[in-house]
Parts: sequence; structure tokens; C-alpha cells
Amino acid sequence: MVWTIFRPTLIYGGADGDRNVADIARLILKIGFFPLLGPASGRRQPVYARDLATACVQSLAAPASYNKAYNLSGGETLAYVDMVRRIFETLGRRPVFIRVPVVIYRLAVYLARLHPKFTHLTPDMALRMQADLVFDHSTATRDFGYCPGKFDPAYLKTLR
Repeated sequence: MVWTIFRPTLIYGGADGDRNVADIARLILKIGFFPLLGPASGRRQPVYARDLATACVQSLAAPASYNKAYNLSGGETLAYVDMVRRIFETLGRRPVFIRVPVVIYRLAVYLARLHPKFTHLTPDMALRMQADLVFDHSTATRDFGYCPGKFDPAYLKTLR
């Protein structure tokens, strides 16, 4: 039996929504701004769920991908703050960022977690705004033709 393991970066746009980009969009729609810790300059490579599905099909037909593991990142690298800015723009909203001190953010997350809908939130989620979470997918491109698109959160227009 052969296998192929994929390690995708930040996934967005799945059939049931996602817990990344869609959550950011829902927060923007609800409160009209987005809280940031520091410059939020950590780089991201959001990968569209459809690109991951395509990768699955491509790898099935490519023996070079068998019994290997691959990083699957998106086709564009952008700072966290720029990713959120693009979400604002897709929603037809003017980007509004509020800089929040770490201690206030931690308190807000603690209080939010008291509601069952927000138990998945952690203070570390915001601290990662500064971390680079980028990965090279060139071996996937070489072995089975992986070619992800740029970050395009157009599916969010249905959230309104």
C-alpha cells in the first residue's frame, strides 16, 4: 500500500467554512474592526481548500509522490495584517485595526472562552500574528504539479 502525507498551511474556503479566514471575517462583520497585537507582520501562505483537493487527485496519478510527505502552502506570501486587510476589502469594508496590549487581549480571550462557541480560542493564537508560518512547496510542484493560487477570499461574500 502506498501513501502520501500532506502538511497544509492555513486552510481557507472549505465546504463547511473554516476556522481561520471565515472566523476573522465573522469577527469583522460583527464588531467592525480587527484587534491586532503588535505589527502582525508574521508571514502567511493561505491555501485554498480546492487547491488541496486538486493536490490529492494529482498525487494519486504521480508515482513520484508515493510514500512521501509534502508541505502544501498557498501561492502567495503575505503578512498577517495584509491577509486581514484583504478580508476587509473582500467584505466591502474599510480596514479598521485596533492595537491591543497583550494583557487586555489575554483577558478578552479568557472571557470569550466562557461562551461555548469560543472555547477553541487561545491567547497564543494572537501571539502567532508575529510568527512566520511559511513553507516551501517546491517538491510537491516538482513531483506532482502542485500549483496553488493566490489568496482570494471571495467565498466570504456569502457570509453577509
